[in-house]
Order: sequence, then C-alpha cells, then structure tokens
Amino acid sequence: MTIPSAAAEQKLAFIAAKTGVLDPVKWPEPLDLEALSEREPEPLKFIVPDWLPCGYATLLAGHGGVGKSGIALTLAVCIAAGVPFFGLHVERRRVLYLSCEDREQVLHWRLTRICRYLGIDMARLRGWLEIIDLVGVDSVLWEQSAAGATYTPGFAALQERIAASETQVLFVDGISDSFAGNENSRPEVKRYVNALTSLIPADTGAALLVGHVSKPSSTAGANGDGYSGSTGWHNSVRARWYLYPETADNDDGERNEKTGALLLDLQKSNLGRTDQTIRFRWDADAHLFVGEEVAGMTEFDRRHRDRAEQRGILAALAGCTRMTPPITVPTATTGQRTAFHVLSQRPEFPASLRTGAAGKRRFWKQIEALRQMHAIVEAGYRRACGHKGVQISLTTEGERRIGEYE
Repeated sequence: MTIPSAAAEQKLAFIAAKTGVLDPVKWPEPLDLEALSEREPEPLKFIVPDWLPCGYATLLAGHGGVGKSGIALTLAVCIAAGVPFFGLHVERRRVLYLSCEDREQVLHWRLTRICRYLGIDMARLRGWLEIIDLVGVDSVLWEQSAAGATYTPGFAALQERIAASETQVLFVDGISDSFAGNENSRPEVKRYVNALTSLIPADTGAALLVGHVSKPSSTAGANGDGYSGSTGWHNSVRARWYLYPETADNDDGERNEKTGALLLDLQKSNLGRTDQTIRFRWDADAHLFVGEEVAGMTEFDRRHRDRAEQRGILAALAGCTRMTPPITVPTATTGQRTAFHVLSQRPEFPASLRTGAAGKRRFWKQIEALRQMHAIVEAGYRRACGHKGVQISLTTEGERRIGEYE
C-alpha cells in the first residue's frame, strides 16, 4: 500500500528528527511489474561482450608495474575509436581517462605507439577521448574525514567534466590515488563504487577502475584473489579482470618461471560468461604488450575441450599404471611432487593443460570432475619405506571412459 504524500513527509520528518539526518536519501519508485509484464526484456548491453557491461563498474586489478595502465589505455583508445580490442568486439563510446600515475610525457609516448599499432590517427580521437593528467594534483574522489566518509571537491570536478564532455565510459587509473577511505570497509568501498557508477549513463556507459592487488595475491598468480582489501571490491563490481605474469614450470618442477607474457583473466562476470583469458606478449617493434585474440568458445567447444582434457588425464594415469613398476600418482596439490607434476610428464597428457596458470587451474578442475564421475578414486598404498600414502587410481569406469572418448 502506498503511503499518502503528506504522511510520507511526516514520517521522513520524524526520522530526521530522531537520527539527525536532515536530507534523507530519496529512492526511486518501485518497478512497475504490470508494465514490465507487457513487454519483452531488453537484451543485456556491453561495451565489450562479457568483459565490460553497460551501467556498472568493472575492476581491472594486478600487481604494481605489471602493465595495467598500458593495457587500460589501449582499451580506452579502442573504445574511443570503435575498433576491436585484440579480437574482441567493441562498441564506440566517448571516453574520459583519469591518469593519476602517468604524466603527459609517458601518456604521449604510449598513445603514439598504441595509435600507430592500431592504425589510428590520434588527432581524430578528439571529442571521443579525453585524458587528464592528475599526477601532482589532488585526485582523491572519496575520503575518510573527521566527519566521516564523504565526497570531495575532486568528485565535484569530475562530475562537471563528465557532464560537459558527455562522457559515457570512465577510466579511473587508479583506485589508490582516488579512494582515500578504508579499503577493508565494505560500506565505504560500496559507496565509492556506487558514486562513480552514478556518473555514467545506465544504458550506454561503464566505469573501469584500475587497482592493485595485495602482496600475497601478486605472488600467487592466477590463484590470487585478484583484488586488494575487503571482498567489497569483488562484490561491488559486476565484472572483474585480473592481470598477472604468465609462468611455466621449470625443468625441476619446483618453482615457476615467468615467460615474459601476461595473462588477463576474466575472473568475474555477473552478466556474461567467464572462463576467458587474453594472453599479451611484448612486441619489441611496437613497444607494447599486444594481445592474442580470444577465441569465441561456445558451450559446445568447452564441452569438447573438457572431454578431450579428461580423456588425456585418464590416459596419462593409465600409462603410469602400466609401467613396471607402476608409477604412483600422489593426491598432493602442493609440494615438489604433485599429481600435476607426475601426469604432465606423460606423452598422453593434454598439451592444453601443460603451461600457464590457467591450464594448471583447469587441470585440478578436471580432476574433481573425474572424481565425481567415479572415473578416479583416492586409494591407500604402502611406500617402500613402510609408510602409508594416498594415490590417485583409475577405476573401471575410468577405463571405460578412455575407450568411450576414443
């Protein structure tokens, strides 16, 4: 039942008197379900399909110095010019890029090389791409003051700039320079993200926030959280990207070595599908990290890949069993000798799982899938020294599946 206007105003006045809040927030009207039922829902909109949804904030995180700013600036140019971002379709939009870490000289150097590589005339981006050098300027948009967390004069300046230039996509590079609140406070993080989201058009705009990850995450590669501070950063954005160095196992299998490439994982996408990664390699001629196109993998493609990888794991496990004496495949997930270390040495092991953190992560996902299919089990055994251990063993169902996949 709707409260009459006079009664509503009286109620607000009572709340204001009790709480000291003189100007209560006015919420929008409830959704008109009757009107919505009479029309088909509109399709979800993206600036970049699955990666950058319209109407929301997206987080691009990575360790300091890994290359976030260069890749973010490349994306900004692609959006402003309406050209694909290394194989991904891009909707053209007016972009405002806040650079809190790189001065004009570095921005000019990068822009020149980005535009040259993409075949874009930088001058023709005027009116579509605005970049503001905020190094040495008060760039804080949200701060914790004695009166509590609040907006700043910088936020007001940003609001005016967006209105004047009719900005649709806002890049904030980076979070640590614009957010002076407590990153471990979920309410403060949420209000900061909501404040920035409120500045962009709900149907055509987006906000991309560039931030750092915690030190443990930066050394954990793909297994890291992909954000720093509270889970508010993960929960407040609709999509989250994580940039980290690609690694490959050493010959001794004890630690990982960097390959020189970067991996950009789509770790969260509330409105699209995840399980997507862009690999960036350094192009010495272009002086840029250049992305390798992401194949548009369909559900059929993913099922086919999963079946092939599962068969390869089972075949590798069977190969270990046939050896004389049999090779024990431990259940350990960490240490010098894991199931991955042992099985990846077999010729039957899938090449798609051999290198990169994403491949290793998918390996353990397939192991769990095979366990739930009852294709493998954990079985006890006794070592030569007499101590008991646990190994991964192939079941009758697993042997049947190897033949089924062939």
